[in-house]
Amino acid sequence: MNQSRLRNPYTSTAIYLTLTLLIGIFVVLLPLNDPECNIVLNLQNFAQKTIGLQAFQVLTYLGDFYLWVIFASIYLLYAYFRSRKQLGSAIELGIFLVITTALTYFLKVAFTRPRPNCSGISVYSEDLISSFSYPSGHVSRATGAFLISSRGSRTKESLAVIAVFLVSLSRIILGAHYLTDVVGGVFLSLAAQRLANLGMLLLRSKMEKIFRP
Repeated sequence: MNQSRLRNPYTSTAIYLTLTLLIGIFVVLLPLNDPECNIVLNLQNFAQKTIGLQAFQVLTYLGDFYLWVIFASIYLLYAYFRSRKQLGSAIELGIFLVITTALTYFLKVAFTRPRPNCSGISVYSEDLISSFSYPSGHVSRATGAFLISSRGSRTKESLAVIAVFLVSLSRIILGAHYLTDVVGGVFLSLAAQRLANLGMLLLRSKMEKIFRP
């Protein structure tokens, strides 16, 4: 894919949103549940035979909604009072969380894909059964939130990618999501991240006009 297109925020946003929608259409129209159930079952069996499911029950909270709301609030206060250089990043994180939460909710309702109901798997929370599966909210939150928070440091960015991978893996291993739910969550997050960045650019432009002498 042309790299210059991905650098354009409008083009890349459209591409990532289109990919998210296409995957959603595929999971509704194509018989993907059975082969994806095999992926869930194999990963869960492997985890149970090695480190156990408990580690993934902890890792999955790295994408928790309340965790990121608390972190974003603390980050915003810290940036405002102690480190104004990070204020833009803190505001962008807050905008991102609003956008990705709204888009995730809309797409879950639009596609209404049930949670994995696979023979032989253990579901770590029965509350999940009453909610929809596509796309993964944990993954969509974690992807953009980690990338925004780690921006500017190669080491932090590398750790962010590892964290996103672990959250994604945990959602499948715990029987909360199919693989396509996770992939769709990543693309949705990348789109939401770019929308948040565009929002920041517009906000800065308006503020400069207001305070321009």
